[in-house]
Amino acid sequence: MTLQEGENREDSQEEIEILLPNTTIVTHCILKDDIPRLTKSFEDDSDPFKETIAELLNQRDSDGKSPLDIASTLGRTDMVRELLQRGADVNLVTSKGFCALHHAAAWGKLDVIKVLVEFHCNLQQRNVHGERARETAVRYTHTECVDYLDWAEAKVALLDLAKQTQETVQDPEKVQGRLTKEDKTISLSSCKEKVEWVESNPGATTQEFIEQKELLEEILGPIMLKLSEPREDVPQKNQKKNK
Repeated sequence: MTLQEGENREDSQEEIEILLPNTTIVTHCILKDDIPRLTKSFEDDSDPFKETIAELLNQRDSDGKSPLDIASTLGRTDMVRELLQRGADVNLVTSKGFCALHHAAAWGKLDVIKVLVEFHCNLQQRNVHGERARETAVRYTHTECVDYLDWAEAKVALLDLAKQTQETVQDPEKVQGRLTKEDKTISLSSCKEKVEWVESNPGATTQEFIEQKELLEEILGPIMLKLSEPREDVPQKNQKKNK
């Protein structure tokens, strides 16, 4: 063997990357908390995992956990954000209804919960025990997580009401002529006002969100009631009778 062949062989051996046992490149990076290595797999065309990294992002391990589940359990906040930005499914659930939010709540990982909420996780997802993440946090006495999830739920409920109302009022198929122009104007302006209130009050409390939602429901109630009533057919104009 020549000196050059020996050097090439040595370089080749050095390039071989050994992953932790029973891991993919994604879970390996999570366990090592190595975001730069994960990023390289996505962005470096010469990386050996470049072609498969996207498929591995939501692949479950032998225990049924997704990479996001593992990162959430470990409290790897920055890694969780990186995974979500790369395409991890925030609402991926197991056959028993567990999602990343359940894992974060069970282990009291408040900062992770905040990131999951930021990426619009389903706060109402229930597992086989009928528990949402909030109930899981209660069971493990993670009070701060419970309080934050209550806050997030109140905020989302207000925003969802505004969004759904706006979509309904502007949908001719759902309205079917049962709302007046004034009804639509009141509904849309009231919803817009509440959305703007949320945006301008980042420090609002859970109770304030609840109160704002109740105020919006009070305004929308009589208007939305009209949509539940049967539509009255518009009578045809009587033809003029010959004198």
